[in-house]
Amino acid sequence: MVRFEEVLAEHLSRPLRMPELCALVAVSNQTLRLCCAEFLGMSPTQYLLLRRLKEVRRELRNADPNMVTVAEVARRFGFAEGGRFAETYRATFGEAPSATLQRIPGVRLAAP
Repeated sequence: MVRFEEVLAEHLSRPLRMPELCALVAVSNQTLRLCCAEFLGMSPTQYLLLRRLKEVRRELRNADPNMVTVAEVARRFGFAEGGRFAETYRATFGEAPSATLQRIPGVRLAAP
């Protein structure tokens, strides 16, 4: 799992397909899937997507909305389809990426 985390950190700017991910981690598809299910409760590709989304969210929270756009930040992390990205982001975090970008840094939404 340590090597898996290292590989993800090195490749957060793009989605990785399972064959490439397994080759980089140097384990079989089945081994990686079983380890991720046991330790993370999700598939390797789901976890990679979540890591990339969290990085986009971190960048949007810290960005100046006058200097960057959601599309620029999303592209930096390998999200090419804006509509699909925004839909996945909203489903994951409960708000549009543009709302995250416009929020004043340090201000958190109240818990539901």
